[in-house]
Amino acid sequence: MKYIALIIVLFFSLFLVSCGCDGEDPSVILRNNGTDKADIQVKTSDGNTENINNVMPGTTSERRTFKAGNIEFTINIQGVNDPVVYNLQAGTCYDYTVTINSNNTVTSSGEER
Repeated sequence: MKYIALIIVLFFSLFLVSCGCDGEDPSVILRNNGTDKADIQVKTSDGNTENINNVMPGTTSERRTFKAGNIEFTINIQGVNDPVVYNLQAGTCYDYTVTINSNNTVTSSGEER
């Protein structure tokens, strides 16, 4: 009987640990590994627009939280004629890193909280 009680306690403990996020908004950090300074306009899924300016090469922005859904990044890199537009389908309970790569392309990765 003690073993059954122990197994039940362990199961519920693991369940509670794995449920650390309850529908929280996603967060995004921008990493600039590109060739020059980047200015980023962010259009969020709820229609708001935010600007993150002067992200220098080799640096990252502060982490920002946005509503879940489609987030559009328009990235202007100094010395590059055309802006890069990148769309991220962001889910709740995820932390994302949007990276400007060394060839000025954009990728992202996400990690569940």
